[in-house]
Amino acid sequence: MYFLMDPQFGKKLCYVQFPQRFDSIDRHDRNANQNVVFFDINMLGLDGLQGPVYVGTGCVFNRQALYGYDPPVSEKRPKMTYDCWPSWCCCCCGGSRKKSKKKGKKKGLLGGLLFSKKKKKMMGKNYMKKGSAPVFDLEEIEEGLEGYEELEKSSLMSQKNFEKRFGQSPVFIASTLMENGGLPEGTNSTSLIKEAIHVISCGYEEKTEWGKEIGWIYGSVREDILTGFKMHCRRWKSVYCVPKQQAFKGSAPINLSDGCTKF
Repeated sequence: MYFLMDPQFGKKLCYVQFPQRFDSIDRHDRNANQNVVFFDINMLGLDGLQGPVYVGTGCVFNRQALYGYDPPVSEKRPKMTYDCWPSWCCCCCGGSRKKSKKKGKKKGLLGGLLFSKKKKKMMGKNYMKKGSAPVFDLEEIEEGLEGYEELEKSSLMSQKNFEKRFGQSPVFIASTLMENGGLPEGTNSTSLIKEAIHVISCGYEEKTEWGKEIGWIYGSVREDILTGFKMHCRRWKSVYCVPKQQAFKGSAPINLSDGCTKF
């Protein structure tokens, strides 16, 4: 929490990785369960670069990074003029004054999803469907595009793209857009239970980007390493934390063959 809540560095962290420690290890560690070279040398070296890899356990994630979002772009410092004054300083101070161009409206998270009043009403109708899981109907979204302004139309199309990315669950999609988590307004316990059953179903991830671009990356024996690499490719950074008191501990393999299988 110390790293993830840092006001400057925490917003760019995808996870905090801890070393893997074990109980019931003999005095000489004959089976090399501690893996000292990897956890105490290699991982410390990676911590000085973009950060350590995800090893599959002993890790605390940033939810936004796990959902496939990009890290926030750091603001550029004001340019300095020849007399070491910022470029926005007025002429009387010795600096040069430049006319600032009007900036466009800031885009929201993931392509500027803006919730208008008309759209909220439209979403509200689709939150609760009697006798079925509360999911969006893509055909209704396409029909509702007529009569909307360009900005509202692009927002609805973004919602459609979100469904193709995260699956057809409006409550889950809305929760991914909340920085601090939580639930969207208008939800109750009955709808949440139906929504949870719908999201955990076996076919929910079909024709979505789960396992390919977001979440744990499937299709490999070391899906944990690929998951960490995927986040690093999006410019996220990670941290290796080695506290004096061991944070995560497990049971060590009792023989060499089990130890080799684990690694």
